[in-house]
Formats: sequence, C-alpha cells, structure tokens
Amino acid sequence: MFYNIWILFQNTNIYLAGTEEGHIHKCSCSYNEQFLETYRAHKGPVYKIAWNPFSADMFLSCSADWSIILWRQDSVRPILTFSSTTNVVHDIMWSPKSAFVFAAVNEGRVEIWDLSVSTLDPLIVTFANPGVKFTTVLFARNTDCILIGDNNGIVSVYELRNMTASDSNKV
Repeated sequence: MFYNIWILFQNTNIYLAGTEEGHIHKCSCSYNEQFLETYRAHKGPVYKIAWNPFSADMFLSCSADWSIILWRQDSVRPILTFSSTTNVVHDIMWSPKSAFVFAAVNEGRVEIWDLSVSTLDPLIVTFANPGVKFTTVLFARNTDCILIGDNNGIVSVYELRNMTASDSNKV
C-alpha cells in the first residue's frame, strides 16, 4: 500500500511513492507496469518525501523508523542518514532559501538542519510543550519563519533568528 506520491517538479512524468514497508518507488507515467527504481533503506513506513528545490536530483525521506535519509535520484544507495532522536519523524521540508537547510518534526520536537554546518546534529532544536505532538512543518517563503502544526490543530510560527543560511543554492 502506498502512502503519498511526490512528483518531481521539473519532470511531471516522474514521481516517487513511499510504502508502508519502507520502500520508495520511482515511477513514470509512461511506464505504469513497473517501477524505474526502488530505494530501500527505511525500516518502517515512509511518511514524507521532499525534493530539494535547488536540485531535481536530490530528495529527503522520513519514516516511522526514526530516520531521515538524503538520496540522489540516480542512486539506490543513500547519501546520508540522519537520526537525532528515537521518535517517528512525521514531516520534513527543504528551505526555499538554501540547498543545505531543511526542517524535520517528530512528536516531541522540531529540528532545523544545515548540512553546510553539520551532518551529525541539527543546528536548532525546539521542544514541544507537554501534551503537544508536532505533526507538520512548513517554511515561509518570504520571511525567515517556519510554521509548525500539532495534534491539537494549532499552527505556531517560529522566527529563525541569527541563522546565516548558506548563500549558495548549489548542491
């Protein structure tokens, strides 16, 4: 069973589908009888796939297995695996301003990663209040803010201060 489908923004003929088994299938609208590739690294359901807005070849995936994985579209082997906590990662999103910055949310916290600074630890971590579980994240396009949704239906806005995002949009 597939969860969601993510379309490659520069080629709407190619799309990715995450599965409950932890696989990601690269598919084509032209070849509906077979997968073009299958990316296997997650050990649990894939909840989200996010294309890098600066590179049509790079994408992130997050899963119930507590991990975030960075992939190149042309390789079935992961580039990097990130796991900073022992919680399900519900959502991920690339920054619209930097090819190196992304956000991730799990039930207990939101993490901002800057791969030009560290691939081992998030740059910023903010914890949820007791009884609140984060479920979704979104970067604002025209300001240095992120929006975080939670299980109570509340959306919080966080301003990203003193974060000198890499001025490069090249991967």
